[in-house]
Order: sequence, then C-alpha cells, then structure tokens
Amino acid sequence: MMRPLVSLALFLLLLWLSNSGHYGPLLLGLGTVSIVLVLWLSARMGMYAKPMPLRLSKLPRYWLWLMSEVVRANIQVVRHIWRGYRSISPGVARLPLPQKYDVTRVVYANSITLTPGTVTLRIDGDTIEVHALNAASLDELAEGEMSRRVLALES
Repeated sequence: MMRPLVSLALFLLLLWLSNSGHYGPLLLGLGTVSIVLVLWLSARMGMYAKPMPLRLSKLPRYWLWLMSEVVRANIQVVRHIWRGYRSISPGVARLPLPQKYDVTRVVYANSITLTPGTVTLRIDGDTIEVHALNAASLDELAEGEMSRRVLALES
C-alpha cells in the first residue's frame, strides 16, 4: 500500500510545484493540505487496495504530446474562423474505446475534450461518442493515435 501512496504523493507534489510557480509558505502549505486531502480521499475510495492501472512515469511524455495537439487544433480552429462558417462541417461519431480501465477511459475522454474543436459527449460500453467541428477531426480520432497513446499509459 505504501508504494502507490508515495508515488501519488510525489506526482501530486511535482504537479503542484510545476503549475504554481509561487513558492511562498502560504502556497506551499495550501499545496501540502491539498495533497494530504487527496491522499486521504483516495485511501477512503479504496484506490490503494488494488494496483493503479496507470503508469504515472509515462504521463509527462503524454502531456507534452497532448499539448502539441492542443496547439495544433487551436491553429486549425482559428483557420476555420478566418475562412467563415462554410469551412465548418460539424459531425458526431461513435468510436471504439479499447481502454480497459475507467481511469484511462476518463483520460482519453478528457483529452478529446481538451483538444479544441472536439467534445466527448458520452461513454457507452466500449464506444465513445464525439462531436467535432469538422469531419477531418473525427477522421483523425478514428485513426486512433490518441487512443493508442492513452492505451500505452495502462499498466
């Protein structure tokens, strides 16, 4: 039980410090309280009773890739805004959801929603319903690059 607890504590600490940018006593104290609260809630939810199905060591690389996708999608959305409404062809598609664990399914769904121009509408069994600003975005998701990268996060 100690290894996942320590891993999560270190991950949350690094996340807090990297996102904060301020290292005064008040913010460090609030960060510590937040981390302890998350660890306590995670223990109450029974997250340490079974192994975590997510490789935390692979998350930074995935985040870097996802941020590059977010920037690329932002550029595409701006292009469509400049071209006018005729360049937009919204659509909805159901895509396969090969991830086995709830946590990686949520990471995949949130990654889709974080990418401008796409929104996850629903997870239903082994499929995910996605709305996109353009059919090209749906085609790109159907190719499965994002899904494969999230699948690689599973242990």
